[in-house]
Amino acid sequence: MKYLLFILCFYNIQCDITYIEVKYPLAGKRSPPNAIWPHPQKIDISNDLLYIHPNDLKVYSNIENCDIITKAIERYKPIFFPPTLDMHHPPSDTDNILQNLTLNIKGNSQCEKYIELNSNEAYNLTISQKIALVEANSVWGLLRGLETVSQLVYINEQNYVVINSSVHIIDSPRFRHRGVMLDSARHFLPVSIIKKNLDVMSYNKFNVFHWHLVDDQSFPFESKTFPNLSRAGAFSRDHVYTPADVADIIEHARLLGIRVIPEIDTPGHTHSWSKSMPELITVCWSHGKPYQAIYSVQGEMEIFNPSEPRVYSTMDALLREMKERFPSNYIHLGMDEVYDKCWLSNPSIRQWMVDNNILSTKSLHKYYADRILDITRNLSVTPIVWQDVWDEKVELPPGTIIQVWKDSSDNIEFASWASYLNRAANEGYNVILSSPWYLNYINYGKYNTDASVMNLEFFKYYEVEPLRQFSGSNEAKQRILGGEACLWGEFVDGTNLLSRFWPKAAAVAERLWSPAHINNSEDAQFRLDVHRCRLLRRGIPAQPILNGYCGNYELGMAKSMINHPAFNYDNAVWNDKTVQSSSQSGKVLASLSSSSSRMFSYNVYSILLLFIGYFYYK
Repeated sequence: MKYLLFILCFYNIQCDITYIEVKYPLAGKRSPPNAIWPHPQKIDISNDLLYIHPNDLKVYSNIENCDIITKAIERYKPIFFPPTLDMHHPPSDTDNILQNLTLNIKGNSQCEKYIELNSNEAYNLTISQKIALVEANSVWGLLRGLETVSQLVYINEQNYVVINSSVHIIDSPRFRHRGVMLDSARHFLPVSIIKKNLDVMSYNKFNVFHWHLVDDQSFPFESKTFPNLSRAGAFSRDHVYTPADVADIIEHARLLGIRVIPEIDTPGHTHSWSKSMPELITVCWSHGKPYQAIYSVQGEMEIFNPSEPRVYSTMDALLREMKERFPSNYIHLGMDEVYDKCWLSNPSIRQWMVDNNILSTKSLHKYYADRILDITRNLSVTPIVWQDVWDEKVELPPGTIIQVWKDSSDNIEFASWASYLNRAANEGYNVILSSPWYLNYINYGKYNTDASVMNLEFFKYYEVEPLRQFSGSNEAKQRILGGEACLWGEFVDGTNLLSRFWPKAAAVAERLWSPAHINNSEDAQFRLDVHRCRLLRRGIPAQPILNGYCGNYELGMAKSMINHPAFNYDNAVWNDKTVQSSSQSGKVLASLSSSSSRMFSYNVYSILLLFIGYFYYK
């Protein structure tokens, strides 16, 4: 009998488990199926519901000939009405039905082409008298409001599409720069995956894609000016972003209200350049011999040679090309982790330093940085740099953005990220924060809080408060632009990027969008669990956040949308079982095959459980 009970429990596991272990119940308030993420600034919402006709919601707008809005309405059709899920029309005896959704621009606002740092993303959302209305001062506010409307829509247990009948939301972002950084050099990220990641960024109201394009490992960016850089420096001819690819990604991001900021990291992280332009790279020496690699110290060749004039003419030409091809007018210059052992090993560089009265490698880095920053001044682009060059007392041009990535938790030689944030903003620099949001660092196990002893990894990202220890003036506080969730690519490629990143990155999204007082992680875990299921319904293979289940649309299940063409960009072949087959026998055979396969796997599993149980109780 014990064996039978065990197997029955296994088969009936389709329930919503709300604990990690029985002795560790989860605190917090459970969320409704249409909980909004990130949480709005102000929300007043009823529990009464309106029905929605599946695939028949009229959407109006007072802004004409605007591709941002036109394509958004088209894009949201499968989001409002998931293409594989069953949906019933409202009962015939009810008139409690949402009539339409209106997207209105206030005043004389135009259809802006590209979102900018200071663009207005605020919106108001009202549902009343069976009408839904989103109002904003810009198309970007309308986009954010439309996303919120889409999250309020859900399919209830009776398979009706419903939405709250009375809603009043006033919403705007807390920070202007809400970014995601992806590394496409350590592992190549296919264009289709990058575009899919841009989609899920928009579902979380991120507005910056920081694209770490090139690094030591590869140079996948195909430059029109220097095509040999990718011909020799990419992993292969297939691992390259062509000009058409780059334009496609920028256009996709534009329609979502996302800026694309490219990063060309120098003078370090440049080994891939050596395969086509060895004259730019420092030759490393040891024991009087050139091209000497020393494990964990230096390679045979690495890091730009600051004494080489061709370095600066090459960078001038390449940065000019970047400005032409990336419309954001921001370029990330990197300038981090300049390991100086190779510089010091090279006799020519040491002599050049003496001849130019450069007394240290920090001064050498400063010389290089000054030359590159002069180029950005001449190009009238805004530079972004990792904090290292600022640490070394380089005087940065006005408007330069410093990205803080160091913290004492990573290295005892570093100060806290809060102290760096304070100092940079008080010195007059614009700042973005990344230190606590390196999502490539994976931890498993408990994360202690005051309320519980075994919680989730996302808590440590969610509970970051960027201004918690800020002591500067209000003017300095305005210079903290926001932050970025970073995913470095040592162990990430197209196979696991989306599941590794989401929904953890959503914790950063809420911290950067929502007001500071929305910070109860025990409650947030339930809203994020709802949001994770929402991402599955939008074709994103987001990893679980709590125990339990979402529905029959999980990856590998009959109604899964992970590979559905509505949510993908790689022309995958899709076999939609919800479409009437031209062959009745073919449909039956497919069903039988599927059922037989599942029954076989269940039977095998049952036998194994009985076998294990027999020896256990014996």
